[in-house]
Amino acid sequence: MKRSSAMITKTTIRFAAVCCIILPVLSCAGGGTTQKPAEPAYSADSITLDAAIAEAASYFTGRLPKDAKMAVVPFDAPTGRLSDYVSEELWGRFEDSRNFVMVDRRNLGRIEAEIKHQLETGRVDDAQVVSITKQYGAEILVFGQITSLGSEYRMTVYATDVEKAASSQRAYIVRPDSRLSSLINASADDEIERAVSDMAKAVDRRTVIAVGRIGYADTGTVTGLSAWIKNGVIAGAQKQSGKFQVATEDESADFAVASRGVTVEIPLVNSIVQAVVTGNYLPLDNGAEISLRLVSTTGNRAVLSSAKFVIPAAELERRRLSLLPVKDNTVITKAEFEAKQEAVDPYAGKNNRWTFTVTPDVLDGIYYEGDLMSMQVYSQRDCYFRIIHIDVNGITQVIYPVSANDNNFIRGGQTRRIPDNTRFRMRPPFGEEIILAAAYDRPFTPGQQPGTLSKNGITRGIEVESDDHTTMMPSATAKFSYTILPRQ
Repeated sequence: MKRSSAMITKTTIRFAAVCCIILPVLSCAGGGTTQKPAEPAYSADSITLDAAIAEAASYFTGRLPKDAKMAVVPFDAPTGRLSDYVSEELWGRFEDSRNFVMVDRRNLGRIEAEIKHQLETGRVDDAQVVSITKQYGAEILVFGQITSLGSEYRMTVYATDVEKAASSQRAYIVRPDSRLSSLINASADDEIERAVSDMAKAVDRRTVIAVGRIGYADTGTVTGLSAWIKNGVIAGAQKQSGKFQVATEDESADFAVASRGVTVEIPLVNSIVQAVVTGNYLPLDNGAEISLRLVSTTGNRAVLSSAKFVIPAAELERRRLSLLPVKDNTVITKAEFEAKQEAVDPYAGKNNRWTFTVTPDVLDGIYYEGDLMSMQVYSQRDCYFRIIHIDVNGITQVIYPVSANDNNFIRGGQTRRIPDNTRFRMRPPFGEEIILAAAYDRPFTPGQQPGTLSKNGITRGIEVESDDHTTMMPSATAKFSYTILPRQ
């Protein structure tokens, strides 16, 4: 990367990041006899999906209060098609029993979002379920989840009695059959489109949305998979033109600057963007689990809707997508990735004395070769700061301040764009790169201190020498990672 301006007189800096990676395709050759793999052994108490649905409906129909007002929301499941099928089948069976009064389906979106959020955080809070369900007059709420057990699945069905604020549940081991296979093997494109369609149901009027960061776990890392999901979300939103209007690149950039990324601390009154899609993905043995959220940018930044689905490993391989970053067109190992995360941990801002942030000028942290980049530094208090760049090969370099002419003082409540009068241009090598920022109480002597990425090296790197020749540690730190992809 280099600065793009007639005023370029300073050091040229390379910036790079993540690209899509070709995963190995396994094949066999030769004329030998291929042995048919053994059929998996299923649990003695396993049943088919349809049998599990029938048993659950029968169980709860015989035990729940007659004529109760019931709501059934989509299940938390590996695919949207499976989720829809189970909830629709249960709904139909409860309705056919004539034991219950079924809640209008149009009123289920908010209930569904709350239940999904609780399932994603690993808890099912009866009090919260009761509170949100009462708003829509339901007395019984039925929901559940389906999780993989290897060759089988566990289907858990919950029924919450709103008046008694208590839940009962039934769990079933489900073995694969043609029905389950057809529902599990949904295409990734269909899953993203369905997720966006569900989000559209959560808004009452046409809403301007932007797509924010969709990163690996909670690390902030974005990869080729992030870019692919973003494009899928945009394509899905464009099909929901009655509910969504996708912000232009300029509008998204303006929102990124105004909100310092997606850390919206106050309502953005003048922002055209009304909601942001964010998310993350987690590795599974057989693929990746994707979680998306539609978050309002006004008021209390409420989660309007959420969705979760799985992209199978075969689909990731077919699309040549990797969960981890790449370096020199090769996926880095998980151990190397974790070592990098540990090394930059001192910049995580865990012990900050005041609010201090550094964010890229794009919401998603993805740049393409030739793009221009700047960053926004914000500080709650007056301070002096410096910024370190870590390239794809782990080489660290101070990029601000680099001379006595660079003004590294920032007023409390102020947001500064760095660099001051120019921007950085993205160029190879491709791979993940990182920006680290540190804030200090007093002015200090600028220094380059280049080196290689390591935990000890970064710890030493955040020490500076003040003008009175004393050593200082930062009062606040911040970081972000970004990627540079080859332009297609």
